Amino acid sequence: MSDDLKVIDGGVGAPNAVLKTLDLTGFKSFVHKTHLEFAPGITAIIGPNGSGKTNIVDGIRWALGENNARILRAKRNEELIFGGSESRKALGMAEAIMQLDNSSRRLPIPFEEVEVGRRLYRNGEAEYLVNRSRVRLRDLQDLLAGANLADNAFVVVGQGLTDQILALRPADRRTVIEEASGTRRLQLRREEALQRMKLSETELVRVNDILREIGPRVEALREQAAKWTEYETIRAELRRRALRWYRASFGNTAEQRAELAARIVGVDREIDRLDDYVREGESATAGTEEELLAAREEEERRRIASADAASAEAGVRERVAALEASLAAIAAERQRTGASLAALPAELATLRERRGRVDAEAAAGARRAREFADAARVAEEDASRTRVALAEARAARVEAERAHLLRESDEIRLGDEERSLLARDEELASTAASLTRERAERERERGRIASELERARDAVAESARTAEAAAERAGAARNELQRIDGDLALLRGQIAALGEAVERAEAELKARDSAGERAALPKGFAWLGDRIADTDAVRAALGASLAAPERAPDDLAKATVPKGCRRVADGVALFVAPDDATALAAATTLRSGAVVAPSGLLVLPGLVRLVEPRARAERDAAAQLRAMASRLRDELAAAERARAIVQEQRVEAERRLAGDEERLAIAQRGRSEAERAADELATAEADVRDLVRAREASASAVERERVDVLGRRDKLARERDAAASARASAADAFAVAERAEQTAVEAHNAASRQAEDARLEAATSEERRASDVRLRDTLDEQVGASEQRLADEEERLRALASQERDARSRLEAAQAALGKATADARDARRSAELARERALAAEGSRREQEQRLAKARERLAELRGERGKLAVEEERAAGGLRLLEEQVRAELGLAEDEPLPDPSTIALDGEPEEKEKTSTLAALQRLRRRLIALEPVNPLAATELGEIGERHSFLSTQKSDLERAMRDLRALSDELARTIAEQFSATLQAVDREFGLFFQRLFNGGQASLRTSEDPEEPGIDIYARPPGKRIGSLAQLSGGERALTATALLLAILRVRPAPFCVLDEVDAALDERNVGRFTQALRELTDRTQFVVITHNRGTIEAADMLYGVSMDEGGVSKVISLRLSELDAVRAG
Repeated sequence: MSDDLKVIDGGVGAPNAVLKTLDLTGFKSFVHKTHLEFAPGITAIIGPNGSGKTNIVDGIRWALGENNARILRAKRNEELIFGGSESRKALGMAEAIMQLDNSSRRLPIPFEEVEVGRRLYRNGEAEYLVNRSRVRLRDLQDLLAGANLADNAFVVVGQGLTDQILALRPADRRTVIEEASGTRRLQLRREEALQRMKLSETELVRVNDILREIGPRVEALREQAAKWTEYETIRAELRRRALRWYRASFGNTAEQRAELAARIVGVDREIDRLDDYVREGESATAGTEEELLAAREEEERRRIASADAASAEAGVRERVAALEASLAAIAAERQRTGASLAALPAELATLRERRGRVDAEAAAGARRAREFADAARVAEEDASRTRVALAEARAARVEAERAHLLRESDEIRLGDEERSLLARDEELASTAASLTRERAERERERGRIASELERARDAVAESARTAEAAAERAGAARNELQRIDGDLALLRGQIAALGEAVERAEAELKARDSAGERAALPKGFAWLGDRIADTDAVRAALGASLAAPERAPDDLAKATVPKGCRRVADGVALFVAPDDATALAAATTLRSGAVVAPSGLLVLPGLVRLVEPRARAERDAAAQLRAMASRLRDELAAAERARAIVQEQRVEAERRLAGDEERLAIAQRGRSEAERAADELATAEADVRDLVRAREASASAVERERVDVLGRRDKLARERDAAASARASAADAFAVAERAEQTAVEAHNAASRQAEDARLEAATSEERRASDVRLRDTLDEQVGASEQRLADEEERLRALASQERDARSRLEAAQAALGKATADARDARRSAELARERALAAEGSRREQEQRLAKARERLAELRGERGKLAVEEERAAGGLRLLEEQVRAELGLAEDEPLPDPSTIALDGEPEEKEKTSTLAALQRLRRRLIALEPVNPLAATELGEIGERHSFLSTQKSDLERAMRDLRALSDELARTIAEQFSATLQAVDREFGLFFQRLFNGGQASLRTSEDPEEPGIDIYARPPGKRIGSLAQLSGGERALTATALLLAILRVRPAPFCVLDEVDAALDERNVGRFTQALRELTDRTQFVVITHNRGTIEAADMLYGVSMDEGGVSKVISLRLSELDAVRAG
């Protein structure tokens, strides 16, 4: 109970749900979807009268579940939907959706935001929505009750509500405080509990009335059921004893009669059977000879057809085997071609990619060659310019030297220059020697690299050859392995087919042997089977004599044994010859008896007869089957040996393939490494070649410079004497010329080196480009060859696929023909066997039928005589039984039409006691008198007692449940009453305290309080208010403004004590002046820490205190529109 009260309680400390948005669509004057957002704090809604401000309040009421149309300012619910105007037509639906912040989990639903709303259609259908899902009104109210939003009159405070609170009677004012205290739902629960307790009490009275009504009936039925039980017990005992007496008295007479009746029935059945048998035998004997002839002709035809079908089956089977081998070879060839074809695209792609790289390298080499050529040309131009500069410098130097000759004072400096030139000459000589040594070293290195490159190229070629050879061996090994797999699969199929054939042959031999074993000799001749080896021949030879099991007479027993034959047994004139020749030789000396050969040849005195060839055919077939089975076993063993050999070949091929693949991988790795080494050596060779060329160019330049220096030194030596007089005056000019010449020489040397380097680079690039062009041509040829090879392989693969389809179609046709031939052969063999069996059966039945008919006629006469005797004896026994039944029926008092059970079917629980065995008819009569004394009885009493007793038990259980429920409901009502009283008292005290404080703040003094009325019949709440400086005895003495302030103080006190998550105030401040509005808004601001306020107002002070402002207007079509302004953002903009 305490947990439920916590949910209903909306105390101060609980977190609040906040109204975030409101969407109105088609609700009253809001035709279009109108979206309003609300922030914590105070939101003011302003606008002229009639613009639709209060419609927003009604929308909030309606979304919270309000159903009173009067409170929503409408006569009917349909009026909540926009009804249209002169310029707009009416709508068919109204909707209001509120979004609540549930981050505090005040609402008992696991969502951060919860949408509650309502939808109404003009046809009267309505929907309550929670998170856009349809719910019941009760579900919506239970959800909102957790946040103190359900049945809270102070969530929406309408116009004039504050004045109404003061005008209410004290009892009605108590209801307001109850709603404020949150006990209204508790009161409703208490009233519901009391109502349920009242209903339970009514139901308990009804149950007690029913129990009092059916109680006597239950007791009477119990007595009747007990009487009926005793009656049934006595009747069962009477019947049991009577049946025991009846069965004991029935005795041998009933058994004899039953036995006689059974014998008569058996005899009648046998007579009827024999009559039918004789008639059928007589009618069937006439056509036996014709059937026998027809059966023999049919047997011969079937045998010929079976041989033809077997021959056709063998031919088709050979053709199927040949086609399967051809198909396997085509499939293997196609697989090899497919593998080769699968490898060609990768090889072609590799060649194309390599050709692309070569083209790119060739293009890059061409660009570098052009660049180097341009650089060489530029370097040549620079060299030309430096040569001109050098010539000019030398001319200047000559001029300076001429001046130096004129001035002898420069002789010393010329000497110094000479020494300098000597030193330079030595330095250049040393440099030239060093370059010469370095060039020689580079040449030797180049030669070494060239030889290594040649060896590397040879290694690459050798590795390529090795890899190609390994690849060819691996391919050959794979082909060999595939061939071996094909042979192995073929051998496995042959082994499986041979195994099945051997199994079929052995099964047929076993079947024939077992059939031979099952076909025992006729009765009386079974002992011959132990004496002779070929019972079929004996059976065929004996013929009709087998029907007479008597032993031969004495003259036959003493018959002489023919030469070469042996007697089957003592006392029998039956001899067995080892072959046909011995049997025919015995025909000349045989006087009595018979001689039988294994082939079925029968020799009688004066007669030689070849009996029914069935035994011979059976022996021939068995011999053929044994020979075929032996041949199949030999073929199976040979196939097994071949499979073992092929399996060994396959293992060896797999081993060779693994070795070849490993060698191929090693060769490919060696080839890759050799190619990589060759590439590195080629690069090194090119680098060395370039370096040698550079060193040669440097050596040439040094040599040229050295020669120039030597020439200049000689010239200076010759002119030194002539220039001695001009040294002093031409010193400066000579120094300048010397520096200019030196600069020109250096520039010329540098330009020459650059030109030489550029020419070398151009030549190298051209050589590389030519090599790339040759390589690209080679790759083009390889790509063309690969593409042609790919086309050829694809054409070959298509041809193989066509051959395979053709071979497969022929194989399928051959297999179908084989299946048909096999089925035809099987049917032909079965038909031949059936025809042979029918012929034998016809011949045997013709002989046996005559004997059976004679015996049947004799037996029929005997049975008719026996039946007459049995009928007389049965009639005598039946008369005795009728007398006994009449006596029993009389003793038991049974009606004439009430049958007696068959004594033989009477089940006894056990052996009767000695007292029961000596029971007489007097004892049975005493039991019957007791049974009559209990009548009348009610046989349905037990059933009716069960039904009424079950209802009585149900009602008793229901009575207990109702009494327990009433106790629980009474306890719940008392607990709710205590909780309501405690919560109401606490709320009243808190509201009284806050009411006095807010009254003093709004009036700036005075006193106010709430007191309970002293009327015990109608308890209520009285309001006492005394503004400062006044003595007022009742609220009627307050002015309009004072009443408004008093009501506002009470409203604020209730909101302080019982804060709602949000509160809508509809023009509550309309009667306040500006000073009191300030106090009112200040109080509202203090309450915003726990309550969000939405205020409908025209008051400027309230508007200024709002955090957010909505303006509502109405256009000519009667449609409300809103605009919003967040004042805090506006203040921030102004401050910025």
